[in-house]
Amino acid sequence: MSENHVQEKIRNAPQINRNRCILSVVFSALICICVFLGIENIMLGEPTELIQEVGEKSFRMFTVLSNMLMAAAAAMCIPFAVDGLRYRNYHLPRWVVYLLYTATVCVTITFVVAGVALSSFAGFRYIMIYREGKYLHTIVPIAAILLFLVINTDHTIPFRVTFLSLTPMFIYAVNYVILAFVIGEEAGGWRDHYQFNTYVPWYLTAVVMFALAFGIAVLLRVVHNRMHGKRKADAEAYFREAPEFDKPTIEEAIEALAGYERDRDLGGDLAVPRRIVDILEKKYESGLSQAELLKIYLETYLNTEKKENENE
Repeated sequence: MSENHVQEKIRNAPQINRNRCILSVVFSALICICVFLGIENIMLGEPTELIQEVGEKSFRMFTVLSNMLMAAAAAMCIPFAVDGLRYRNYHLPRWVVYLLYTATVCVTITFVVAGVALSSFAGFRYIMIYREGKYLHTIVPIAAILLFLVINTDHTIPFRVTFLSLTPMFIYAVNYVILAFVIGEEAGGWRDHYQFNTYVPWYLTAVVMFALAFGIAVLLRVVHNRMHGKRKADAEAYFREAPEFDKPTIEEAIEALAGYERDRDLGGDLAVPRRIVDILEKKYESGLSQAELLKIYLETYLNTEKKENENE
């Protein structure tokens, strides 16, 4: 990569951050709207030979439940993206990223199974494009994958969280086995609406499904972590090289950062950019503790605010 290209990426870092916020709001809202429309369609629809679980029975479907989880995870991203637009420092808490990961794994499973298995005997158009299918099987999973892999990559996801992401599927599978195979439809349980016990024993289907789910979870985690590493490196490059923070000492750099952030304050809550302070410490290697650096930041920020109030 040429030096000019590196410098261009550094200059574009603030705009990239803003674009992430906008795209996060757009994709999260799109997911929530499509989940609502898809569930509305299936609840108000008429039973067919393939899909008999309509109305309140639609909540027996893993597709419906996983999409609801995805809508909840996407909705969690919106307020943080709005704050990111206000303060130009978009950041998601770790628990939101983990929830987003879990929900994305679930809807990706529905996307793969619907697109490959269900479409093979019911028709691609019927499963992926017709009625609720275009929302729950196609638009939401694709938007979720893009939201998770391209837009919201704020944390490295440890391998152990891969197993956490399979928890919703495990809970659903246990519930399905009990209601469909132990109790049975005749005794008030569920119909085997996924036909897990039609062609092969249900436990063999379960093994295949969990192997598929684990592979999807691992793949999503690997790609996410690579995207996170790339974005983190770009952010560190910006704050190391940006001229407005390139000062003789770290104290002056922190003061410049505080003044820069105070000038952009729209009157909301004070946001302390701890990650940026850490980046500057790596650059200067001052040996000062984070508490000392944050004290410099806060004192400068609040003194700037006090001077502004005195001048009004």
